[in-house]
Order: sequence, then C-alpha cells, then structure tokens
Amino acid sequence: MAQLTLTDVRKSFGTLEVLKGIDLTIASGELVVFVGPSGCGKSTLLRLIAGLDTISAGTLDIGGQVVNDVPAAKRGIAMVFQSYALYPHMTVRRNMEFGLKMAGLPRPEIERRVMQTARMLKLDDYLDRLPRQLSGGQRQRVAIGRAITREPRVFLFDEPLSNLDAALRVATRVEIAALHERLPGATMVYVTLDQVEAMTLADRIVVMNAGRIEQVGTPMDLYHRPANLFVAQFIGSPAMNILPAVMEGRRPRIKEGGALHLGLRPEDLRPAAPGEDVVLSGHVTLVERLGEVTLVHLADATGRSLIAKLDGDVEVARGQQLDLTADPERLHLFDADGQRMLRPT
Repeated sequence: MAQLTLTDVRKSFGTLEVLKGIDLTIASGELVVFVGPSGCGKSTLLRLIAGLDTISAGTLDIGGQVVNDVPAAKRGIAMVFQSYALYPHMTVRRNMEFGLKMAGLPRPEIERRVMQTARMLKLDDYLDRLPRQLSGGQRQRVAIGRAITREPRVFLFDEPLSNLDAALRVATRVEIAALHERLPGATMVYVTLDQVEAMTLADRIVVMNAGRIEQVGTPMDLYHRPANLFVAQFIGSPAMNILPAVMEGRRPRIKEGGALHLGLRPEDLRPAAPGEDVVLSGHVTLVERLGEVTLVHLADATGRSLIAKLDGDVEVARGQQLDLTADPERLHLFDADGQRMLRPT
C-alpha cells in the first residue's frame, strides 16, 4: 500500500475557495476518517485524492510520486460511494469482475481475486444474483468487494453507510473494521458525518471546518484533549456543555460575562451528593430514558440549555431542581478565542 502526503492543498471553484491549505500525512496501512459539518470540504478533499477533481494549488503525493496531473484511473485508488454504483443488469460476480476485465487481467487471476474477496465478505452464495435481489448491506459489501479485487494502493470511502438503516449501519461498520484487520497494509481514507463511525473505525480522525483542518489525532486524543471549542463540541454525543467562566485562583468558576469557556461533557456530570461542590444546577425540562443511560435536559438560571448523561436508573423528573458536579480533572477550559487551556485543577 502507499503513504499519502498532502502539502498546502487548495481547491477553488471560481472565486470560492473550498479548501484553504491542507497539510496532512496518512501513513501506509492507516485508516483515517475525515469528519466535519456539511460543506466543510471533506468530500471535496476525498475527490482530489481520487483524481475526480483537480487540485488548484499544492501537491498530492501517493507512495512517493506527485500525482496532481496523474489521471484517476492510474493512481491505484479504489473508491466506494454511498450510492453503491453497481451495474443493475450485472450479477454480483460480473460487477466484481468488470474492472479487472477492463484492466486486461487474465481469466484465472480474475477468478482468484473474485472468489477470495467473496469468501472474505461472505458473498459466496450471492455471486449469481442481481443487485436488486440483495439487501442494502449486501449491495454495499459488493461495492466494497469490487474495490478489494482491484488490489489498490489506497481505498477511499465516501459516506458508504449513509443509505443503510440503523441495524445495517452497525453490521456493515463492523465488517469494514474487520476488513481493515484482515488487510493490515491497506491505506484507507473514510469520510462520514457519523461520530460513532469515526470513533470506532479510525486510527486517526481529521476534524475539518470551513475548508481547514482543526485537529488531527486518535479518537481518544480528540475526545479527551480537544484543541479548541469547535472540536470539543463536534466530538462527543451529546455535545459538550459550554459555559462562560472566570478563574478564581487556580479554579474556574461559572460566571455570566466571563471571558473564558468552561466545557463539561454530559457523561462527566453526576448528581451532587450533600457537601460536594456544585458545578452547575438547573431545573429539568426533559428526561430521555434510553435504558443504560438517561439524558437529562436542564435550563439554568439564565435559561441556557444544558444536558447531563446520567445512569439509566437515576430518579429524576421534569420540573425538578437538579444540582450536578464533576471531577475537576474532567473539566475542559478554553480561552477567550476558544483555544484549549491547561486543565483546571
């Protein structure tokens, strides 16, 4: 497989600059996930890597070769789309064979690759079926299988699970994770809006916003040490509570008009026992019981909406006043510009 290196990569459509200088290295064999809000440029960046769009400025290096002017078909890349992009009149076998036939591979090699991939993805029993005879998850496996048979240097996944229902998303996500384990040398770049996909699949996550990279790191790096307010609120579900704060000595205190920002993840909050420091309080506006956990929505004295992720059996009711606390090491503090400060003590 191959290492990808992007150096000051930019993309403009007319006067609109969509990507504003991307610097990123993806190691050979790594699975990197691009996340960010709609319109942040993650899919555009994927298309630049694939060669489907041209780079306006900067360089893209794949395996030691600058490929800015190399056609998509010669980059050694296979792409899996959210829409499957299968030929409806071809069987599963023919869909998986098609690209190999176009490349002029000998028949025994085509059969070897197709059968090996079909066994890997548990498609052996479906090779003679048409796409319309398959479930959504099976069709996506065929699309992934078609990419695998090409033995590319790099796999690109563009929101491949977004058209599946919740159960199929989970099952197919597990299959992609298992695929990465079975192909340890495979370099994979994956675009998604789904945080669960990003956190469970990625070796590293690239958080993008408005055409720029906000932070790159392992899933738990981003969760525990977000570089700024944007990453703090984008990674994690429900989103981190952010409140204005000031420093009193070495401790932050919530205060309206404070120049600092105090971050509290909903899962780090718990009901305050008698005598414990109360970090925040509010009256309960909504209780969502999800079984293992209960999401408690609150409004503080200013009317600000907050959320706490508590134990599933917690006794709490709408309209109740609730005092919450958190361990000091679980607090996050950001300066007036939204950049991360050292953890409060």
